[in-house]
Amino acid sequence: MSKRSLEESRAGAHMPPDPDNNGLMPIQDLLSPGEEEHGQSSGPSKKPRNFIATVACETCRLKKTRCDESRPRCGLCKSLGLECVYNERKSSKRDQSLTMIMSTLHRLETKLENIPTSILSDLQSLRSQMSPPAREPQTQLSPAVGDNGNQPLSMLPTIGDNFTPAAAGDGDDFEFEENQPKPDSAGRISISFSQHGVIVWPGARQILPKQLLAAYEMLGKNYVTELESARPSLPIFARPYPLQAGDHWLEVLPLAMIRGLADAFFNVFNPSTPIMDKGFFFSFTLGSAIESGFGYNLESCLVLNVLALGCLAVLAYQEGNYPLPGTHGHRFEPPEWMSVVYGEQPGLRFFNEARRRIGFLMCDNDIQSCQFYLLSSIYYSQIPRPIDSWTMISRAATCCLSMLTNHNVNFDEWEGDMKSRVYWNCLMNETILVQELHLPPSGLSRLEEKVPIPKFIGFETTGYASNRFNSSSVVDDSYFQYHFLAQVAHRIILTRIRHSLYFYSDSGTFPLPAINTELHHQLEQWRTNLPTAIQFSNAPYSSHPTPATPSIHPSPSASVTSPAHLSSPRQRHTDPNQPLSPAIAVADAMLKGRHMIARFHIGRPYLYKALRIPHLLTDEDFVQVRSGLQNAMDWPITQGIFRKMKSCIPIKFAFCSQFFGQILLFYCIAHSPSARLRETLPNGWERWNEEMLGFLEDCAAHSPAVAQDLELLRYLWPEN
Repeated sequence: MSKRSLEESRAGAHMPPDPDNNGLMPIQDLLSPGEEEHGQSSGPSKKPRNFIATVACETCRLKKTRCDESRPRCGLCKSLGLECVYNERKSSKRDQSLTMIMSTLHRLETKLENIPTSILSDLQSLRSQMSPPAREPQTQLSPAVGDNGNQPLSMLPTIGDNFTPAAAGDGDDFEFEENQPKPDSAGRISISFSQHGVIVWPGARQILPKQLLAAYEMLGKNYVTELESARPSLPIFARPYPLQAGDHWLEVLPLAMIRGLADAFFNVFNPSTPIMDKGFFFSFTLGSAIESGFGYNLESCLVLNVLALGCLAVLAYQEGNYPLPGTHGHRFEPPEWMSVVYGEQPGLRFFNEARRRIGFLMCDNDIQSCQFYLLSSIYYSQIPRPIDSWTMISRAATCCLSMLTNHNVNFDEWEGDMKSRVYWNCLMNETILVQELHLPPSGLSRLEEKVPIPKFIGFETTGYASNRFNSSSVVDDSYFQYHFLAQVAHRIILTRIRHSLYFYSDSGTFPLPAINTELHHQLEQWRTNLPTAIQFSNAPYSSHPTPATPSIHPSPSASVTSPAHLSSPRQRHTDPNQPLSPAIAVADAMLKGRHMIARFHIGRPYLYKALRIPHLLTDEDFVQVRSGLQNAMDWPITQGIFRKMKSCIPIKFAFCSQFFGQILLFYCIAHSPSARLRETLPNGWERWNEEMLGFLEDCAAHSPAVAQDLELLRYLWPEN
């Protein structure tokens, strides 16, 4: 083989890469043959590099001649009258990269095109899997373990034995509302899950007052996120307790106060959001923080956040007139340290001290770091400050991703189960804010297939026991573990509702009745297959309910011992109509409320259809509209004891957003030109409207976005 000339070398392999292409060969050189193949030349002084065949035939390879790659025979073989044989070459890294890119794009296009058509068959398959055998009414999702380390707990209804809780917190496909949603190739329009999106529904805009729409246009479609992002940060000072204690006030805090606040936290907030392990906290975390003088370590940060939330928990006990944990009375009696709870923002002195310390520890990504950020998120949620809460959730999600990615995790051990607990707490809370505020998700949902539902393995199983501090509770922890697992299962169903039912078409064919029926079936199976301890009826919720006393009796497939102290008269509240504790009130109200929320969201696409094309509504559509409106009323978390016990109402901002959209929906249905549509309004909807407005007024003082929502709603009744 002859050597190439110096000019050929410079023009060919050793030509410096084009800086405009980041050192890579231009894309046209990859996808089209060279110029000289077409007989063109760049000039006599510079000879371009010879064309190199991608796949040369065997004859040209043997003769070491240039193959023109003509098929079925190249030019040389044709002139010589020889058989032309091509051998498939191995793909290069460049080819593999291009193939992977094109394959990925094709897969995404196929997935998007097939989503609506695959829904029905997918749900039919799920329905056949979900039908439990007649001889075994309850199946087990995964075995759970009680605090004693060996007590199995009854699980929730599943979708077959191999079910994994996928899509329980999906929020990765966040989208922004548009005044004119664009239909896809099949004429379908995606309906947003956000309740703030009701104001841009085309049917609603034809009914809502022009002044309201004009005011909304002035604000912009993302005004909620913008207002919450621009609000001032929390004050950064930390007021000592007592005031004369000086800078080292944390080191001299009374142990009775620390224990009282911690007990209040574990009896109000942790049962519904089980971020912390009570046994480990009282055995190690609390002792480490005290012994270090509340130094700059994660144990101190965790304890300070627990104390901050404990202040809010004590206020909840006071508002509900419940006796504090560990006391022997029948009503609330303020402890000697009660003054530590009061302030412009209860618990802020402890929260600020935690924020001060975390600055030196912000790069840690272990369980304790994740717990700290989740506790911070709960505190911000209670204030409410939704953007700050989301920021903390995002940081907690980073910790989860770090712990669960590229690491072998044994979920059958206490540490692995704790990672599962923080993961599901993080994912479910993130989903609520991401969907309502159109914020970018963390990507946690891609680990749903990998992370099992927690088993609640007690820390005592590791051989340690709390010997310095003890926490008291009214009801066995297993009761709240049932509730948490029910929340996870409900989130799965709610996500199915979102991804399978939230479509509309001008032809009136969407939502699909078969999908609606299937989703109602799954929701009712979720309710009826709940463990006996947390069963509730499907009767409409009353404004003045009589909550049932929790009866921790084993379900047919469980063996849970009823706590002996549950029936102790000393620990029962004097009012028989009130739950035993604030935590039980929250757990029961949220469980019943989640059922109503899901039924409302199943009916919500029909409300969209009713407002946009009322003349195409079928009899079944009117049934779904009526059901949706009925289940948008009298949500338990704002009724009964919560009329006065407001300090422990969870996810307040989410409820405010829901109520904003529901008030608009009730108004639009009430002012619809269709008399039959107006008849779907349930009895008492005007009263419920006033209650929702009252809830928004309470929260408006603490949230600029809620205050702005309230101002928009006032345009509905300008005479007032």
